[in-house]
Amino acid sequence: MTLDRAIADAPRWMFLCILVYAPLAYGCTGVIEISILNQFSAALLLMWMGGCAWRRRWPQLPWCPVVLVMLLLLQGWWMAWNAHSVHQYRTWTTVDRIWDNPPLPGWPGAIDRNLARFSMLSVTAHFVLFLFACDLMTRPVWRKRAWGTMALTAVLVAVGGTVLKAGGPGMREWVWGGELAKLTTTFAPYRYHGNAASLMSIGWALALGFAASAVGQERRTLRLTAWVMAVLALLIGLFTNTSRAGWGLAVLLAGVVGGRFLRAWWRTARDHFDWRRGLIYAGLLALVAAALMVVTMSSDWQEKAKRFRTAAETIQERYPSGVYHQLAAETSLLGHGADCFQMALPPYMEMNGLTGTFDRFWRHAHNDYYEYLVNWGWGGAALWAVLIGGGIARGLRHHFGRPAMWGSTQWTLSFCGVAAVLGILLHAFWDFPLEVASITVFFLTLLADAWADHEDRKELTQPEPDPDSPG
Repeated sequence: MTLDRAIADAPRWMFLCILVYAPLAYGCTGVIEISILNQFSAALLLMWMGGCAWRRRWPQLPWCPVVLVMLLLLQGWWMAWNAHSVHQYRTWTTVDRIWDNPPLPGWPGAIDRNLARFSMLSVTAHFVLFLFACDLMTRPVWRKRAWGTMALTAVLVAVGGTVLKAGGPGMREWVWGGELAKLTTTFAPYRYHGNAASLMSIGWALALGFAASAVGQERRTLRLTAWVMAVLALLIGLFTNTSRAGWGLAVLLAGVVGGRFLRAWWRTARDHFDWRRGLIYAGLLALVAAALMVVTMSSDWQEKAKRFRTAAETIQERYPSGVYHQLAAETSLLGHGADCFQMALPPYMEMNGLTGTFDRFWRHAHNDYYEYLVNWGWGGAALWAVLIGGGIARGLRHHFGRPAMWGSTQWTLSFCGVAAVLGILLHAFWDFPLEVASITVFFLTLLADAWADHEDRKELTQPEPDPDSPG
């Protein structure tokens, strides 16, 4: 390995390590874990920029997401710098606002200086990883490594959560000490089972893609078997988890991914299919169906079915959507500042006489669209919408603009990544996956892949050129 290649690959391997670290470090939901993630991102940025300078090569970044990221960072850091106040809790649902002396009192600023500044450190770290991924995902080999790392990390979460669920509170004490081990809402390293479901749904979509691509590759039986086992592990984890969102996402993503590639296979590859191998695939599908049936028909399946049927009613009872509407309607162009939703909401709850109700749901809205709108305002929300929506549109155009290439991992996973992004966006209607650092890192990595400047004019079956070779 040449020195140039070692310098180029060092931040790439570090990025894969970050993809493993973020979910396993308690989902990066605690202050310490988030701070470590931020430091990893800073180190990766230095290595990345240093490597580019050493090799005298600019990163391959599409201009549109770069501009959007810069505008969002400019807005977020301006609001944090010009923050007008800080807060302290009287109770969990009521706050005292302590006015500060902002540099420009008449200009917009965050309503809580401490929250906005800490949050913007995390947002900046996420955007560093996003821009790095935009460059990384232009390289087919590293693209597959990133997909595989995310899928296998989600498998670790699924297997760990399933084992801890089966072992009961005594085994969960290995991860969660004291009273937390008695709660049924923890799953693997995640305190909240809904967050674990979001992370596993991303791995579920990617693992389905790897399995689908292996079906179309001759003499890849071992690879197919490995990915089918990964699919089974994720399926069991999703249905062992008590999150109704996880169950719904598993079924939805299976339908979307399966429908897309069954149609592609029927139109392009069925005439050349070895039907003797088809018996093996049919057996594997039967195994998947049997595993799903065993899990859903477990001793608590009736309770699971009841929880799924009452999901809509639970959302209406728990979340004060009327107050959210009022808060959103009075949100300004630049919003209240990053992560300041939790301080903007309590006064509205007091005005509506709801301070004695819903007292466990104040930090997050359980609806990321409300929360992002309140934090970033109408202007910032529009930038986020263009960044996410533009990436989805570009990713789908890349996928459907190519002829169907049955057995191509690049072609298959490009669709599965977008499907996973859409699944997270759907989950964001009733939970807060985009407020959790580990899920956001996975989400932005897949979004970066959709934005990345792939070499569309070349056949994906050709050998990958060395992007770091001289000349």
